[in-house]
Amino acid sequence: MAQDQKQESIIEAAIKRFAHFGVAKTTMSEIAADLSVSKASLYYYFPDKLNLYAAVFKTITQKDVAADEDYLTKEKDPFKAIIYFLGRRTDFIIKYHNILEYLKTFSPSTIPAELQPVFTQLKNRELQRLVNIIEKGVQSGMFKIMNSKKTAELFFDFLEGFRTSFLVNCPNFFPDKKQFQSILKKETEFAVIFFNGLTIKS
Repeated sequence: MAQDQKQESIIEAAIKRFAHFGVAKTTMSEIAADLSVSKASLYYYFPDKLNLYAAVFKTITQKDVAADEDYLTKEKDPFKAIIYFLGRRTDFIIKYHNILEYLKTFSPSTIPAELQPVFTQLKNRELQRLVNIIEKGVQSGMFKIMNSKKTAELFFDFLEGFRTSFLVNCPNFFPDKKQFQSILKKETEFAVIFFNGLTIKS
């Protein structure tokens, strides 16, 4: 088996373990056992669990990207596109809840170097999607704004701030799946108000 294939098989095994049992409760030994390889072999590809987690996090954030991009490219209505965008963000969190919950281990100021490139890539991708959605509204004559990028950044900052505020006030620190549905509802309500504010009134 080629090196890349071995890495992929380790990552897939880790995703299954992390998703079912959570990251904190999963050991490298258990993942090695699932693959019928030695722990030393596992450490050859990933020196510790944090490096493996970073690879897992990168992998799950890249899944379904093509399908999402295809939908958002074809959808001309910015209101429908933003609702889809918000829904997919929440679907992702619910699907990988046990994996993402591990992020509560870190604060924004203590995010490990191993995870920072993934966070940066994810943020840039989401911002670009928002820019594209808003730009469609501008091009169709629905929205009248001076700068799509700044408007997208403003909307994105709200999403990040709202979720951060929810996390701070959440008794379990990391919301459960039902609470994320509640967050989605409020995000959607805000999105409608925000986008209506951009709409040119006839």
